[in-house]
Amino acid sequence: MQNFYIKSVVWDLTFNLESDITLEIVYGGAAFRICYNARTLAASPYALEQHHELYRILYKDDPDGGFWQAVERLRKPFEELMTQMAPNPPIELTRYLHSYLYPPWFILEAGVAESGRVQPYFKAALSRQEFGRPGEYITNNFLQPYLSPLLNSKLNKYSSRQVQVLAQTPQLVPSRVLVDGTVYFFKPWISGQVHGYHELQSYRKILADTEASPPLLADARICRLYGLIIDNDDDVLQHYPLDNGEEGHSGTRLVGLLLTYIENRGTLKDLAPWSDDCTNEDRLRWSGQIHYSVEYLHNAGVIWGDAKPQNVLIDMEGDAWLIDFGGSYTPGWVDEDKQETVEGDRQGVQRIDAWLTKWSRQPVTRIKRSGEGEGRRQGGSVEGGKEEGL
Repeated sequence: MQNFYIKSVVWDLTFNLESDITLEIVYGGAAFRICYNARTLAASPYALEQHHELYRILYKDDPDGGFWQAVERLRKPFEELMTQMAPNPPIELTRYLHSYLYPPWFILEAGVAESGRVQPYFKAALSRQEFGRPGEYITNNFLQPYLSPLLNSKLNKYSSRQVQVLAQTPQLVPSRVLVDGTVYFFKPWISGQVHGYHELQSYRKILADTEASPPLLADARICRLYGLIIDNDDDVLQHYPLDNGEEGHSGTRLVGLLLTYIENRGTLKDLAPWSDDCTNEDRLRWSGQIHYSVEYLHNAGVIWGDAKPQNVLIDMEGDAWLIDFGGSYTPGWVDEDKQETVEGDRQGVQRIDAWLTKWSRQPVTRIKRSGEGEGRRQGGSVEGGKEEGL
């Protein structure tokens, strides 16, 4: 039985009992915007009183104070209508990526029935002008300097219509995907995020080194970029009508990245503290592999950036992979004035060693570089060590 996933709940942050309340919900291959308007509900004293009660709970914003119960009470009257309107319940995991990125959007509104209770209504379908398009236009002046070298490289480019979704996160974001017979991890592209541009720059350097002879990074266990997902608006937004015959802006957008997919046991943060999950030999090996991969990154002119245990993934064979090349830093692992530098990476690695030592019966000091002399492994990495790239 598919769940209704609540994407967002919006209300006035300045206390106002007459505030509208808006829910955005994903269900059955469609997205719904549910609008509660206090002026409309004023036609029924009972409905308005319920609205005021639910607003007070939302305003407190306390998960332990009935917040999610209030959200459920707001959603419940629309359940039957959403079930009727959803084009494809339940979601089949064999669908293609474009149907996840561009679901039909429906606007629903709370009216008042003769009984005085809330009556759900269908108001409209979202038009192309209103639809929030994922990704970022490739002509964007901020994106261009980072994306152009990749567009001009041998890197594969795909449409979301070519990408088959095999699995998704609990938030209904596609994660494991299939393209041309190969399984990858799908990472959505978020417009305007500085760390995304930094990440593209890192992947460009890694790609350039990988294509060099001999590549410096051949044996490093690091995240790699294998493809770009680029969509044309006119192709993927065909089911979104234009308002009043007006011409809509269309173009080509970067909507996601394809990273190598790898089965994993969790992050270093998840595993290292627990004796049941690892041994001291494991911790020593992981430290050595981290040192080895970071050194090879630096030799190729790439900065790891946000060095910390959460950004080390442990695969099913017990090997450590570096993930997340978006830059920035995490206090306690890398100092702010050393972020995105070689010095900052080394500081982060030293602090990871110290952290591993705390969980070991022997110091993590002189580390054998266990990656040396080993053959190149197939597989890859994830972003964030959990859902992204899992």
